[in-house]
Amino acid sequence: MAGRKSVRRTAARTPLTREAIAEAALALIDAEGLEALSMRKLGAALGVEAMALYHHFRNKGELLDAVMERLIDEAELPERGAMAPLERIRRFIESYRQIAISHPQAFILLTYRRFNTERTFELYEQFLEALADAGYEPALAARYFRLLGYYVGGAGMADIASRAAQPDATPVSLEHFTQGKRYPRVAAVAPHLRLANLDAIFEFGLDVIFDAMRNAAPRR
Repeated sequence: MAGRKSVRRTAARTPLTREAIAEAALALIDAEGLEALSMRKLGAALGVEAMALYHHFRNKGELLDAVMERLIDEAELPERGAMAPLERIRRFIESYRQIAISHPQAFILLTYRRFNTERTFELYEQFLEALADAGYEPALAARYFRLLGYYVGGAGMADIASRAAQPDATPVSLEHFTQGKRYPRVAAVAPHLRLANLDAIFEFGLDVIFDAMRNAAPRR
């Protein structure tokens, strides 16, 4: 309840713009979950009637696209030339995963909704530009584009589950596994799968992927 009041108080002082509405929608999702978002509830949080939101977004789908844009703004793709192309891409993937940790209730939007806006296509273009700078032809760039998307999307969702940050989460048994006699192999690896090891596991996966990418890059 305190989180809900905080969203309402903060948003009510904010001028009604597309950006402010998306920010308030994200705050509501963070506080109450994606299923709690409705135009009526968001309007109440902003201190306006729901119909006022339709002057800025034709429907809830457009609003969710705007929330997606707000989320991807938290991912960092360093400027072209700031570092080697593959290092730029790795930095982006690492920061993209952090969105799942910062916004566990909203991250699912990035995994099941398509990117269809100008802002998201700008991001596509910059990401694919980095792959082109690394020397990949379009067909191979497309495969690595998908591979990295699959990896970071899945890793983000696994992070959320491992942190029991999803709605109606149950305790994570692997954190303190006690059924070693029944499941000895699970017990053997459980200490290595705990929350404290998630960053290292994620980076290990990136090492495997980026080693393969470097080996597949054209020799220059």
